[in-house]
Amino acid sequence: MKRRGSGRGQWRDVWARLRRNRVAMVSLVLLALILLAAIFSEWIAPYVYSQRDLTVTFRFPSLRHIFGTDNLGRDIFSRVLVGGRVSLLVAFGSVLLSAVAGCLLGAAAGYYGGRVEFCIMKLTDVMMAIPAFLLAVTVSAALGTGLINTAIAVGLTNIPRFVRLMRAETLAVKGKEFILAARSYGASDLSIIFRHIFPNALSSTIVNVTLGVGTAILQISGLSFVGLGVRPPTPEWGSMLAAGRTYMRDFWPMVTFPGVAIVVTLILFNLVGDGLRDAMDPRLKR
Repeated sequence: MKRRGSGRGQWRDVWARLRRNRVAMVSLVLLALILLAAIFSEWIAPYVYSQRDLTVTFRFPSLRHIFGTDNLGRDIFSRVLVGGRVSLLVAFGSVLLSAVAGCLLGAAAGYYGGRVEFCIMKLTDVMMAIPAFLLAVTVSAALGTGLINTAIAVGLTNIPRFVRLMRAETLAVKGKEFILAARSYGASDLSIIFRHIFPNALSSTIVNVTLGVGTAILQISGLSFVGLGVRPPTPEWGSMLAAGRTYMRDFWPMVTFPGVAIVVTLILFNLVGDGLRDAMDPRLKR
């Protein structure tokens, strides 16, 4: 019971430090609004995202269409909202994949050492030697387009960062007294990893997940932009940019609003991630 109480007290301290960071709190509120808008996009959107009306093509922002309409007469605001849901869903799915796989591999490498560590870390080094976007393009080209395949392609490129993080955290704690005590009581390796090592790396993992979502959104948009991610007619911020680049000189709304959505969301995730990092490690507080 004492251990649980101390854990709750630690998270209360983290929340108190985070609340003192005004930039992080404002970013967190704005990010929450974006997430809510994406989740409830079908109810918020004034038009059906796929509804075409060739009589109102290339309309600039107005009271009727606040972001204007595209080359097929579809409401850009509605498509940005629904596209946000798609982008965030794929981003969270890819980061979840990379976090789970990376943490398991990193914990195994740090805990067992020897040949296990050598094989895992050499594979990680090979993956890190390849530029992340180039690796995502290669995997996406092999798997094909679509929501799930895009999430897998982006998730695989982000596994190495979690492997290295979890390996470092495991090496830092595996020789401590509570790990030795667990071994002396006959705890299995899996029990030690899941009940003792993972909880001690939770704060670092949360920070990396937050920062990783922003990076994943950028990679997903890039894949969709080159035609290897989410394909039309499903709206996604990157594919909307790709569809609008032909008209960007004469009709700026088709590329401006999806581009702003990507940039703003990416910045907010990074600011929240920086705030969480400072709150979870007081030594980094300026």
